[in-house]
Amino acid sequence: MRIFIVQLITFFTVYEVTCEEKPSIPAYEVYPNEVSEDSNDFVKHRSLLRRYVSGTLTTTTTEGPWTGRWLPERTTLPSVKKLNSKNPFFSYETPTDPLHGVAMGIPVTECDDGKTNLEMDWNFSPVNYTCYNPGYQYKPNRELPPLLEKEAVPPLYLPLHICMDKPITYNRPIPTFGNHRPLWPKYGEYKFVPVQRWLHSLEHGAVVMLYHPCANPVEVNRLRKIVKGCLRRYIITPYTLMDEQRPMAVVVWSWRLTMSTVDAGAVKKFIVDRALKGPEKLSVDGQFGFGLQVPSEVVKGSNYNDDNLCPNYN
Repeated sequence: MRIFIVQLITFFTVYEVTCEEKPSIPAYEVYPNEVSEDSNDFVKHRSLLRRYVSGTLTTTTTEGPWTGRWLPERTTLPSVKKLNSKNPFFSYETPTDPLHGVAMGIPVTECDDGKTNLEMDWNFSPVNYTCYNPGYQYKPNRELPPLLEKEAVPPLYLPLHICMDKPITYNRPIPTFGNHRPLWPKYGEYKFVPVQRWLHSLEHGAVVMLYHPCANPVEVNRLRKIVKGCLRRYIITPYTLMDEQRPMAVVVWSWRLTMSTVDAGAVKKFIVDRALKGPEKLSVDGQFGFGLQVPSEVVKGSNYNDDNLCPNYN
């Protein structure tokens, strides 16, 4: 009887020690299911989530690999648990973000892969990039000064990322903020890129240069040269919803500068004072590249992050 009790105690001791060892927990399980905005962890959680979605968060665990025995006995490692579609921050179909609705920067055919259902934003009409009457080009008016405008962004405003199955419209010709598509454009010059794309670039701090197809080509080239010489993070595209009096513009988050002729000093000051100040300061290139003609390059005298704006115009 005494020997039996000793063996029984030994069995439960071994069982208890064995059950304390567990396989490492997948990184996605460390995120809480609910986080209150009033809690001290909310800002930290939001930062971690954004890093996780953008792929910049290195996920590791502190537990070592499981080297013990399995109960009952098994000869293979357990399969890794897949992400649960019921997780409020992720799903099989569309990665989600509690701040913007849909996670940015993750190509998903069911939502936005930069290739599917692009007609929702643009019907590929050449009207958007063609001046059909070159003899009626808008004449530069050197007596008309540039117009600087600021749009009032509501406090704590967070734009939504809208999938390609739904249209996005705006109530002003040149918006400087608003809902947009989850994938933002690669930086550079385009044959045409819809506003629903480049608004996302503004959120990341980029500069968008717009010009009407019938704007004076000499003035357009002057503006293009300045923008390309100031920073890497720019989008250049024709845009037909321009005022005939001021058919060119440079736009950043909540600000726009429209013009009839190019005042190099005013454009440079606008970029230096207001570029790279979007709510999400992200320098990484985008995933949307339809219509891209000339990719942007790092400006000589600056770097990939555009830490030195307009270095060639000092």
